[in-house]
Amino acid sequence: MSLPLSFHDARAQLLSALDSRPGPRRLKQILARAVATGLLRDPFVSARAVAAAAPSDTPLAHLAFRAASPRPSAFAFAALIRAHSAGPSPALALRLFSDMLRAGLYPDSFSFPFLLRASARLHVDPSPAHAIVLRHGLAPHPHVSTSLLHSYSTLGLLDAARRVFDETPQRTTVTWNAIISCHAKAASHERGLSLFVDMLTHGEAQPNSDTFAGAIACCAGVGALAHGRAAHALATRRLRGRPAEVGTGLVHMYAKCGSLEAAWKLFDAMHDVRDASTWTAMIGGLAMHGRGEEAVALFERMVGEEGVAPDGLAFTNVLHACSHSGLVEVGIRLFKEMKELYGIKPRMEHYGTMVDLFGRAGRLEAALRVLESMPFKPNQVVWGSLLHACAINGELGFGERLEKRLLGLGLELGMVEGEEGGFFVGVSNLYARGGKWDEVGRVRDRMVERGVRKESAISLVVVNGEVHKFLVGDTKHPLGMEIHRMLYEITREIMSEW
Repeated sequence: MSLPLSFHDARAQLLSALDSRPGPRRLKQILARAVATGLLRDPFVSARAVAAAAPSDTPLAHLAFRAASPRPSAFAFAALIRAHSAGPSPALALRLFSDMLRAGLYPDSFSFPFLLRASARLHVDPSPAHAIVLRHGLAPHPHVSTSLLHSYSTLGLLDAARRVFDETPQRTTVTWNAIISCHAKAASHERGLSLFVDMLTHGEAQPNSDTFAGAIACCAGVGALAHGRAAHALATRRLRGRPAEVGTGLVHMYAKCGSLEAAWKLFDAMHDVRDASTWTAMIGGLAMHGRGEEAVALFERMVGEEGVAPDGLAFTNVLHACSHSGLVEVGIRLFKEMKELYGIKPRMEHYGTMVDLFGRAGRLEAALRVLESMPFKPNQVVWGSLLHACAINGELGFGERLEKRLLGLGLELGMVEGEEGGFFVGVSNLYARGGKWDEVGRVRDRMVERGVRKESAISLVVVNGEVHKFLVGDTKHPLGMEIHRMLYEITREIMSEW
């Protein structure tokens, strides 16, 4: 005859069962036992129950959370915040954090990364959370500072992210990776590359595969082939094996910097480690260089001979190749296969590429039908593709109808700042091609009235290993006077030869 377990023994058995990572059915049985014995009212047991249930069964986690008496612990709050930060309702993570503060519980370094992840997903300003981090002295914690970096960079607040980085007393490899990655994702490639050089110079942390992936992305962004080759050589010496993410980044970098032969050579050398991302990068490189038939052939080899399942990005790249090489029928077939054979729902970029495909081929009505069949509202890029097609095909009448339709829909009022300049310039160019200069003037006057300016294009050049950026009429370069003086001398020499 077995004796009844004491409170402490029953509690220990229950906690051990919760720590054993039980499946959904077993977890419900354990919690039922906790309810029957009254142990679920124990704050420590309820907190562990919340942590065990939260990743897979949020409603069950909430049930255990509410059972805590007299109030849930900070650990229980943190477990639920973590679950909602990655779940379908990240706003609940912010609400739970507010409840936690009102309950007089102080968050620790484990709570903030998940709170900041939820803020980033919701595009909420992380400044209030940052203030609480500073108040509780948690800023030096690497996980907290890294989460702050990512939150600020998601909103494009790179200066704030850089301040967090500069104020971090002990910068680890993870911290450096975060700030380099932030700049790479925000297209601030020059600063990201400069940070990578600083990391190597300071020597306080050693680069790993994530570091090189971010640095190589920055090299691709500025077209710095020499820097990319140097990063490739350094990665070969520093990293064991051939990490797929670094190899894929290098394939993309070489193609983006114009060295397609080097991209091909590296792609072939990665036969034992390449994944869908590597294939996609090579297909994109071929598309970028106008080699559409080769890109399609490589895509067919990927899904046929190699049996690699394509994702949405792979289809974006191969459809882009079809668009720029005039492979209309192939593009139509691949678009259908994406939906019917692979079960991939077309996104905005897929529809946009199909509009561009038909537009470049002069099939404007077909392009318009694709646009009208979209299950969501087309963005400015998609409308712009159709407008550009009108211009290159000399379809002034179609373009005029399109402009009236766009203005009737009020699209220009909903444009993202910086994008509407491209729209107005496109309309202006369309009228200019048709010789309708009064209409060109009308569009330009409208741009002035709205204060719209098209973002200026830039030129990049690498001299002695340093990337220099130039804008039209740029006077900010530190060697601007010397550059203009040299340009004047070159021009004078040319004129004297005439």
